[in-house]
Amino acid sequence: MNKAMKGMTLIEVIVVVAVIAIMSAILVPSVLGYMEKARVTAAIADARTIKQTVENSLLDRFSIPKAGDNPAAAVNKRIWLDGTSYKQYEKMGGFTNVSWKKYRDKKTVDQQKEPSQYVDKVIAAGLDHAFGNESWRTGTKEINPLLYCTEDQNCSDYLDAIGSNFGLVVVYSSSYDVRMLQVYRRGILVTYVNGEYIANTSKNAHFVGKSAWSTIYTDVGKPAPEGMNKLSLSDKQFLNNKWTGWYP
Repeated sequence: MNKAMKGMTLIEVIVVVAVIAIMSAILVPSVLGYMEKARVTAAIADARTIKQTVENSLLDRFSIPKAGDNPAAAVNKRIWLDGTSYKQYEKMGGFTNVSWKKYRDKKTVDQQKEPSQYVDKVIAAGLDHAFGNESWRTGTKEINPLLYCTEDQNCSDYLDAIGSNFGLVVVYSSSYDVRMLQVYRRGILVTYVNGEYIANTSKNAHFVGKSAWSTIYTDVGKPAPEGMNKLSLSDKQFLNNKWTGWYP
């Protein structure tokens, strides 16, 4: 019998299997780590697009006011700036899944009668344009994502509750700068706050809700910058002090 045709010995097979096992142990974690990093990078890119789109849409539409404009009506919520009895606050505006859904369900908005929703229309139209044909399902129910602000009632639960593939909270100032943004999609919660993007890949990731903004950092094991614990979204920003939605 030709020696060249001879099969591998048991020892040779064991050596090959061992080599494959060692290479797998080395390469698989690297590949998985690369894939995770790619997912986070893509999620942050989406958050950047949302932030830029919100700011650009508002500035393009309202930087030079037109007859009938009332953009200040959308800045009807509050960020608490401290925990004192004086309750100092900054006026701000908000945009969520509810805002986007309202626009898609009712694209014709009376600017005079519904000024807040008209501003939302400007933002939503910008987002639809920015993401083109990419599917962002706003859901079937109008539920504020800020209600899903604990590990037991989290971002994933929010998507299940409204039948959506994303959750979104945007807080912008009267000058139309985004102060805080949270977008949850494909298992990653990305927050823009204090000039940086923070990714939370925990399965229990949740929106900030009524908590101080410092929790955005502590949830991912980072020390929060000074002053973050003084910023919060209070339920008093909503009509009749109800934590039920952005609108009456």
